[in-house]
Amino acid sequence: MNLLHPWMLLAGLAVGVPLLIHWLTRPKPVRLPLSTIRFVQAAVQQRRAHHRLRDIILLALRVLAVLLIALAFARPLIGAKPVVASDSPGGLARVVILDQSQGMGEVYAGATAFDRARAAAATYLTYSPSARFNLILAGAKPHPVVDRLTGNFSALREELSSAKPLPQKIDTVAALNMAADLLSSGAADQKRELIVVSNFQRSNWANVDFSNLPKDTKIQLETVAPKETPANMAILKITPRGRVQQGRETHLDVEVGNYSPAARDVVVNLSAGSAAGVAKGVCPPGKVTLSATMVLSQPGWIGGEAKLAGTEDALASDNARPFVLNVRPAATYALITRETSTPRPTSSHFLERALAPFVAREESASAGVERVRRIAPETLDRDVLANADLIVIDHPGKLSPPQAGLLVSLLRRGRPVLYVAAEPVDATNLKLLAESAGTDLKMPVEFAPPPAAAPRRDLFLTEVRGNVSPFAAFGDSLQAAIGPLRFGGGLSSHPLAGGLPEDVLAGYSDHSACLVTTACAAGTLAVLNADLNDSNLVASPVFVPLLDELIARLMSRQERADASACGEALVAYLPAEAGVAAGLRVVGPDATRESRGTIQDDSNAALWRWNSAGPPGVYSIMRGDARVYALATAAPAITSDLQSLDPDVLKTRLAGGRSISVHSADDENEHRDNLWCWALVVCCGCLLTELLVLRGFKT
Repeated sequence: MNLLHPWMLLAGLAVGVPLLIHWLTRPKPVRLPLSTIRFVQAAVQQRRAHHRLRDIILLALRVLAVLLIALAFARPLIGAKPVVASDSPGGLARVVILDQSQGMGEVYAGATAFDRARAAAATYLTYSPSARFNLILAGAKPHPVVDRLTGNFSALREELSSAKPLPQKIDTVAALNMAADLLSSGAADQKRELIVVSNFQRSNWANVDFSNLPKDTKIQLETVAPKETPANMAILKITPRGRVQQGRETHLDVEVGNYSPAARDVVVNLSAGSAAGVAKGVCPPGKVTLSATMVLSQPGWIGGEAKLAGTEDALASDNARPFVLNVRPAATYALITRETSTPRPTSSHFLERALAPFVAREESASAGVERVRRIAPETLDRDVLANADLIVIDHPGKLSPPQAGLLVSLLRRGRPVLYVAAEPVDATNLKLLAESAGTDLKMPVEFAPPPAAAPRRDLFLTEVRGNVSPFAAFGDSLQAAIGPLRFGGGLSSHPLAGGLPEDVLAGYSDHSACLVTTACAAGTLAVLNADLNDSNLVASPVFVPLLDELIARLMSRQERADASACGEALVAYLPAEAGVAAGLRVVGPDATRESRGTIQDDSNAALWRWNSAGPPGVYSIMRGDARVYALATAAPAITSDLQSLDPDVLKTRLAGGRSISVHSADDENEHRDNLWCWALVVCCGCLLTELLVLRGFKT
């Protein structure tokens, strides 16, 4: 228990007053002229005992009444005393951080956490003549209401009244750095106070650090989190499974989070253009991925939305999530090779037939589409490669630096590249590609021409990663499928520092790499280290399905994995068909004219930069009336888990050696300042009891 006015306990010294009165009013002996003293003495003794009991009771009641009055004026408080009082007197510099993350929109007992937080923050923004305050509204991009500490409380409270939770996560580091700068700017003799009002959601505050604040800063955390974590359901991610092709069934994986203690039946309705789909299933506590199918008849970029049906939970804003699909016609391939197109048993001929089997070639011919286009290395330019969904390089001869730069620019923008390394010159080409890509490409191995004295023959596969594509498709029959395969030619290799060993999907019996896939910005480079003319792979039933699975792996990365996070920086390379930046504009889901970033040319590609991505929805890049690119924004999935940090964790592990007070704005002890009322009630009871005692002892 703490006292609001402890000095008032000095009034308790007034307890000596009833003692003094009691001593001064004690009965004095009176001499009585009686003849029979013996009977009088007995009567006096009896009366004296009667009065002594009465006097003791009256004295105790009077002393207790005085003590209770002193206690009432001292204003006792139940519970821990806050480090920062809302009405702290004297000169001070105070900064209030108000959490605006999506989790603050949780509904509990008919009110949102943000409503409770706004009321709590308002109590710390009250006028004081010698105080300077500021309010930081903290989301993905925290910002103070004004750029310095101010005495203009009306402006702060006006901004506070219009604030609302945002579909973002909070950047705690930026918010605390901003508070540290503001507090440091105050006068040296001012008291420094920081108040953070939040529900202290674990996903936002688990790594908070208060060490950058001035050392004399008093830190108080006002938590508006309910005592029990409210149940919540959320759509976390929508991902197409593989390439989205026009007129064919598209499979969508819908990740659903169940942040409640019991399993729940889930129905997710999906719509994209004129197509619709449904994903159903039982979602246990945690996460589950459901599947839905849709058939999209129109090509191009299509925006869609997934919604939870019939769900009641604490946070409604994450029950719907936008997504974008790039619906493509049948895939086309650019085969860069110096080999002739005349049907001969050559490596490029085998690749061409595997890329577009006979049935696919017939369908393409009837539709007037060339599925595989052979391109001579000397004719390479951006227009030639613009319409290819996958670039395959086989026996190209020596590439020039401009040719390598063109391939890398397309790779960075999401165009997958499959390089079949068969000749010693391919090692030079791969090194040239790596140098052009810079830090965007981190190969796990370096390829080199094999020693002349050690020809590569009769190699077989070892260390195959059978749990990932393309080998995962063979399941339990993988060893039976790849066991008879023998390879020749290709390049030797050795591991590189900084590369990921997991990018090597298969190796040879001489410990060189057979199949490598590695990311380069938005694209993927795959290297098949083998001379198909000197291997039995092309004659085996494994070749076509293996190549098909590898191509699906490369092309699936072209699909954006998830929506961009609202409020955070966005950088996106536009596809080659978008053309140059001039003439492009961004159209959002609403009619507001807020900034939607800038589009500029960068390394032969159009680049979209946006410092703070807008609210949830689908944003389109338009050239005239044609949509050339689209992107969805949504709240980060981690904000859907409403579990809050334990106050003890905030005061110990995350305090960083600072003295931190944690106060619950929703605690039942909020009415802790009513003990003085009870003290006065009991004091009145003492006075009434005194009257009853006097009446009862009346003789």
